[in-house]
Amino acid sequence: MGIVVLQEEGAGAAQGPKPGPKKQRLVFTDLQRRTLIAIFKENKRPSKEMQITISQQLGLELNTVSNFFMNARRRCVDRWHDEHAHGASPGQPGTSATTFSKA
Repeated sequence: MGIVVLQEEGAGAAQGPKPGPKKQRLVFTDLQRRTLIAIFKENKRPSKEMQITISQQLGLELNTVSNFFMNARRRCVDRWHDEHAHGASPGQPGTSATTFSKA
C-alpha cells in the first residue's frame, strides 16, 4: 500500500511562493523610446556590447534594453504576418504602403 501525503489547503505546488507586490511596468521616456526605435531601424540585432552601451547611455537596465529589441523584432514579424495573412493591400487603412519589386 502506498503512502498518501495530504497538503494543507493553499499550499499547492502550482501556486509557488507567495507573490510580493507586483513590479511596476516601466514606461520609456520620450527620449529613450525615440533613441531605441532609431537604433532598431538601423540594427535589428545589436551586439551585447552595444546593448550595454545603450543601457548605460539611457540609464536603463541591460535586460530592459535586451527585452526592447526582442519585443520589437517580434512586433515587426507579427505585423508582417498580420498584413500578409489577411490579404491586406497597400491601399487599405492601417497597412504599410511599402511595396517590393523584383530587381
